[in-house]
Amino acid sequence: MLSIDLDSSQLDKGFKQLLINARNKRKMMVSIATEMQSLTEDNFSKESFGNEKWIKSQRAIEQNGQTLQSSGQLAASISTHVEEDFARIGTNKIYSAIQHTGGSVTPKNKPYLCFRMGMQYIKTKKVTIPARPYLPINSEGKLQSGAQNRFIEIALEALSKNI
Repeated sequence: MLSIDLDSSQLDKGFKQLLINARNKRKMMVSIATEMQSLTEDNFSKESFGNEKWIKSQRAIEQNGQTLQSSGQLAASISTHVEEDFARIGTNKIYSAIQHTGGSVTPKNKPYLCFRMGMQYIKTKKVTIPARPYLPINSEGKLQSGAQNRFIEIALEALSKNI
């Protein structure tokens, strides 16, 4: 004969701790923000959105450098903000959105855009910048590969702490 006894006091204690952890989410949000920062740093380093390589910039090709790393200011400007119910990542650089989402740039107050490329000066009415998503979520709201699983692991670890 097989007999199994279940002591519900341990189960009750585990459920109570789970509810406490679910109510106090700030530590989980700090961990998620830290992971977003780490994913972003990896993206700059690997010049990709997860496994999707960025189109190499003309400047990076000419200078044998890295795309989005001319001065390093964009990567250095990435910051996170955490509250009880959210984790946020972003930058205050004015040019950050066009680099992340891509798009067209046209002159506002002049008939042409003028800039130097290598040793040559360019005069044009429009420049198209390809999307190079450096944050772990792109403009369509898609997380980069592996990010969703990592965030779920962080959440499960935070919820099950001390159980």
